[in-house]
Order: sequence, then structure tokens, then C-alpha cells
Amino acid sequence: MKQSQAEAQFFIIPGGTQGRLYPPGPGGAFSIAVVTMDGVYPEKGWSINDVCTETMYVQAGKLTVEIEAETFALKEGDVLSILPRNKYRVRGKATTIDVITPAWDKKQNQIIKASR
Repeated sequence: MKQSQAEAQFFIIPGGTQGRLYPPGPGGAFSIAVVTMDGVYPEKGWSINDVCTETMYVQAGKLTVEIEAETFALKEGDVLSILPRNKYRVRGKATTIDVITPAWDKKQNQIIKASR
């Protein structure tokens, strides 16, 4: 199964994130996104995926990823998986290739306010 860049959906997320989300793989088993970031995601609060696992491969640059109470410093060549139901946020300037399993569905993602 080949997919071209022309088939990918371009997206912009406030806070400095943009990318291309490719159509789901066979049977909706996965999606792939190429993401460029220069800022923070989400812009405020935390992101939570109810169903999907996001695995990020850092192609270039550096990121700091907070998952619950842990913080991970990522650089080129590093891989990090964010499991479902874990609140997270990402900061930095990098390009990543994200594999999302099962295929991405925006309805299963939520942004929650930061707790004080």
C-alpha cells in the first residue's frame, strides 16, 4: 500500500504545531503523521488519547515530553510511546514521524485544563 504526500491531510494546531496526517493503514490499524513543532502542544493544559498509542520518532531537533509526572528529553533518533489515557504535553523544536495505533480519530482525543 503506497500513500503519497498529496493524500495526506495538512493540519495546524495552535501553539506551533503543524503537519500531515496520512490516510489510515489497512483495516484502520494505524496512522502516520509527519509533524513539525516549534512551540508547545497543547497550547494550554494537557492532551489525553482515550484509545490511541502515539509513538514518536524524532527525525530532527529536540523535544521535552511530559507524561503524567515524568519528563523525557528527546533528540534526533529517539523514540517515545505515549500510551492511552496518559495526560501529556510536548515542548520544543523538532520534526517527528508519529505512528498512531489504532488509526487516529480526533474524537478520541481531549484537551484538559492544567490542574493547579
